[in-house]
Amino acid sequence: MIETSITIGGFLIYEPTTVFTDLLITILCFVFVNRIKTRNATSNNWKLFFLFFGFSTLIGAMSHAFFKEHSGIYYKAFWLSMQTLNILSVFFAQLGAYYSVLIDKKYNRIWLYIYYVQLIVFISFVFIFHNFLVVVIDNAIGLIPIMVIYYMNKHENDGYKYIAGGILISFLTAFVHGAKLSIHAYFNQNDISHLLLMISLYYIYIGVKHFTDIKATT
Repeated sequence: MIETSITIGGFLIYEPTTVFTDLLITILCFVFVNRIKTRNATSNNWKLFFLFFGFSTLIGAMSHAFFKEHSGIYYKAFWLSMQTLNILSVFFAQLGAYYSVLIDKKYNRIWLYIYYVQLIVFISFVFIFHNFLVVVIDNAIGLIPIMVIYYMNKHENDGYKYIAGGILISFLTAFVHGAKLSIHAYFNQNDISHLLLMISLYYIYIGVKHFTDIKATT
């Protein structure tokens, strides 16, 4: 990718559009955290999903903004922290699905065991391999089953189909990166992916808000 930067108040900011869209995702996540009011295991875990995803993108914004070269101990400190927080966000999404759908299903404890094993294994992999592919694989393993579970149970609550749709939209980012879609040097595949993620997160929020609000009134 072509290097882009701007200077604000004497500070050099690299990849400004990517940083800006990362910050928008962070703000969006924190707004969603504030707006989910119900207090139960389902809503609390989905709130933690948004919270950790927000912090992950915030640290991701810093790693883009402050480092021209994506190498060195200081960059790795941001980069690996971002990956760890992302994996934690997936874990809390899994728990959200567990408490909303799977807790009453047969073999529910097996799902819970798988989630904890996946969390430990992939956080370990982050620090062993230093490769973002670890996060990509964790997202696929973690979120695709959630998408399928919510879609299969969409008859139980309209909110489930929104979450399934939101997760499906998030996987369009893989196509964007694979095809290296770019409109301009200042609006590249990272930025297009971030816009898709904002839409994805909004759909997930609508779904979560829908069924947690209904549960709060029953």
